[in-house]
Amino acid sequence: MMITFETQPDRRRLTAGLRRAYRRTLLPWRLLPFVALLPALVGLLFGDLRMAGGWALVAAVLALVGPLPLRSLVRAAWKMYGTPITWTFTDEGVRGVNALSDSTVRWAALNRVEAVPGQLLFWISRSQVFPVPVDGLAGADRERLLAVLRERGLLSGDPATLAGPAAPR
Repeated sequence: MMITFETQPDRRRLTAGLRRAYRRTLLPWRLLPFVALLPALVGLLFGDLRMAGGWALVAAVLALVGPLPLRSLVRAAWKMYGTPITWTFTDEGVRGVNALSDSTVRWAALNRVEAVPGQLLFWISRSQVFPVPVDGLAGADRERLLAVLRERGLLSGDPATLAGPAAPR
């Protein structure tokens, strides 16, 4: 089996993939501003405007800081994903080649592959993932790749989600 295709850089797609991959890690950053609003509401209930104002300020700062971890992830990954990548799927594994690197991840190293809109997330470990955009992959090749992933017991998630639009942002 050999499937080869090239992907173009797309920061929005990369952001959507990393947001999905690290959703549990990023969840506290999304929840903290709301948690900080609770003491502010208690302060308002008891008429302590200084406490309410202080906690509201903390909540506002946390809301502003919240997107930074995802931005940092994207910025770090963009060095490798910011150039066209040629992906090759063989019996050996998944190979990605761009102007900066040439690497192969063997099938045995993969734990699972998650189908998300417009891309596949290849999980090596619980915290290590590499997204592969499949928008440019021809229909027959896409089906062949999904069949191989199913045979290897790697595919998780509904492959129909691949057809959906990539998440905005």
